[in-house]
Amino acid sequence: MGEKAASGLVERDYSKKPLTECEVREIFGDDALLPFLNSRHVIFKERGFATSLPPIEELIELIIGEPNLLRRPILRRGRKFVIGSDQEAIRALI
Repeated sequence: MGEKAASGLVERDYSKKPLTECEVREIFGDDALLPFLNSRHVIFKERGFATSLPPIEELIELIIGEPNLLRRPILRRGRKFVIGSDQEAIRALI
C-alpha cells in the first residue's frame, strides 16, 4: 500500500496514489461516514454534506476523484483506523 515506517505503519500519500473503491469501502466499514470527511473541502461545503450525505456509491466516486475530501491522516493497524490528527488515538493505535 505504501512505504513501511520503522513503527510498522505503512505510509501512503493518496493524493499521489489514489485509493481504490475497495479501499474506500474498507476504510468506511460500517462506521458513520461524516467523521471521515474533510469539512473544509469545497465539495463538502458546496453540497451541504454537513446536513445530508449523498448515497454511498456517489460519495465513493467523489472521494476517488477528489481524495482531499477525506480527512488526513488515515492510520490503520489491522481493522482499526484513526482518522485525523487525534494524537491520543494515534498513540493508542501505535
